[in-house]
Order: sequence, then structure tokens, then C-alpha cells
Amino acid sequence: MRVEAKWWKKTEDGKVECYLCPVSCKLKDGGVGSCGVRANIGGKLYTFTYGSLISAAIDPVEKKPLFHFLPGHRTLTIATPGCNLHCKGCQNWEISQVPKGEVFKNRFYDETFVPPELIVEKALEHGCESISYSYSDPTIFAEYMLDVAKKAKEAGLKNIMVTAGFINPEPLEEIDKYMDAYSIDLKFFDDKAYREYSKGRLQPVLETIKYVFSKGKWVELTTLIVPKYLTEEQIKKIAEWIGNELAPWVPWHLSRFFPHYKATDLPPTPVEELIKAYNIGKEVGLEYVFVGNLPGNNYESTYCPKCGNTVIGRTGYFITDVNLKEGKCNKCGYEIKGVWEKNPAPSGV
Repeated sequence: MRVEAKWWKKTEDGKVECYLCPVSCKLKDGGVGSCGVRANIGGKLYTFTYGSLISAAIDPVEKKPLFHFLPGHRTLTIATPGCNLHCKGCQNWEISQVPKGEVFKNRFYDETFVPPELIVEKALEHGCESISYSYSDPTIFAEYMLDVAKKAKEAGLKNIMVTAGFINPEPLEEIDKYMDAYSIDLKFFDDKAYREYSKGRLQPVLETIKYVFSKGKWVELTTLIVPKYLTEEQIKKIAEWIGNELAPWVPWHLSRFFPHYKATDLPPTPVEELIKAYNIGKEVGLEYVFVGNLPGNNYESTYCPKCGNTVIGRTGYFITDVNLKEGKCNKCGYEIKGVWEKNPAPSGV
């Protein structure tokens, strides 16, 4: 459904400027933003995806991935089309990459509308404890996410934003008031790699991560190990940045790349490169490093940093074992940082 966008202003030359994200599109009348779903109509900026639900599913929270945020609970995950990044290997490109002008001719955008209250109603009906905004990047459906999140809060549900973090400070500050946890992609630690692979930039992502962490929200980071674009040097810099700028206990997920979309020329990540990245993270002192998208590996579980005890055993997205007592290792008593109960604030923040 088309509604007036929230974060825009008029420019001196008669265009409109969107300041939702760092792309900062300046659009003449009829112009469509880089995201494909925001356009200047008669001198106002409109989003065409308010409530235009294109995907909805009930997932284990581990799929986000969030491993230390109310483990094992069910989260209703929703998405609308569009994205403000254009990753070459996007696995959801069919819904994230909207061709310019598509919103003007596809009836889906005018005729599809799911009201925020219905999302909350369905989450409660199916026993979910949270709503996740994911699949495409929720930055691009920020107005809708914000309205759903407000109603979710009122109903006692948690809100989870799964994002690449490419968003401007002002909208982030407003959205963050209603968020409880974030799963954020830190794709590279090199601006050139960000621009070439995703048409994004590094610094805004780092600022997003630091801001939400400083606000005491639970944060877990994911890095897709993309051959050619992500170097060993970058991997080490990411690990060091997490430990120095955030905390050694912030969970870091390393995910195996498979060729998709416009990156079919790249090979899947060699398994040895994933293990090397894992070891780099542990060597610089990160407490919780995980390897994903590699079925049956030994790095999916949470181990106590002090004694090595398996405090949360996992196979894929499913929990097999829990050895925590009041947020501590039941063997040695070491505090395992995370959100283990529904109401208390994140431990260690």
C-alpha cells in the first residue's frame, strides 16, 4: 500500500531527498529510489510497501541468527519487498531487488495490505514470543516495521530487527525505542568491498552497531565469508573491532557463502576458510564464535569460555542441550552473556 514516507525533505531544486538511509536519493517527480520501492509523486516521497507483506513465517529465533536471545522461542518473521543494498550474492533477491518502475505497474503494491494489528494477532495466536523483521532488509519498510513494533510491545512481544545496518541515525533512533534485539550483518571491513559487492559503505554500518549496542540492546553479528571480497585481514579486523569497540562476549556468526544471483562466478566458501575465520575470532579473545550454513559442524553450540562445558548444544537451528543455571555455566559458574529470561534486561550491557 502506498503511504507518505516518514523521512524525507524537499531540496532547493524542487526534488525530494530521502534520508532514511545513507544512499540519500534525490528524486525528481516520478523518480524512484535506489531501493525500488520509494518514489517522488507530486513533490512528496511515498513508500509503496506499507503492509505489502511478501513473506511471513514462524521460525526458531536461532535462524535469525540469534543464539543468546531467549533460545528456542518461536518468532513470527515478516518482510515486504525492496532493499537499500544490492548484494551480488543476495539469496533473497527475488523479493529484495525490485526493478525501477515495478511499483507503478504491479498490482501487488496497491492490492496487498496486512494491517499491523493482524501481524501481532497472528504472532500471539501461534505462540510466538517475538516478531522479527527480516528476509528483505527491514530498513526499507521502516514505517510499517515501526507501527507493527509499537503494537507488538503493547501486546508483550519482543521485536527483533535483522538488518545490514545501512540506515541513518535519525530513523534508527526512533526504531530502536521499540527494538529488543538485533542480528546485524557486518559484511566486510573494507569500504571498497562494501561498495563493489553491496553498493553500500562500511562506516554507517559500524555506527549503527555501536549505537544499538550503546543503548543496551542485545546484538549479535553475522559475517558471510564471501570468497574474493572478504580477506583474512578483514576477518581479523572485524574480530578485533568487536572485542575492542563492543565486548568480547558479543556473539559472532560466520556463515558459509553459496553462489546466488549475480555472484554465481564465486565458489562456495571452502570449509577450511570458515574454520580459519573461527580460529581468528577465538585467538583475538572473542568468547562466542559460531559457524553457520555448514551442517553437522562442531561450532554451532555455545561453550563456556572458562571450562569448555557445552552450555547450549545445537544442531542447526535446534537446541539439543541446555546447561545453564540463572545465566551461568552449571559446571563452573561462569556468567554466559545473553537474554535468558523474557523480562530482564540483557546481562552484561
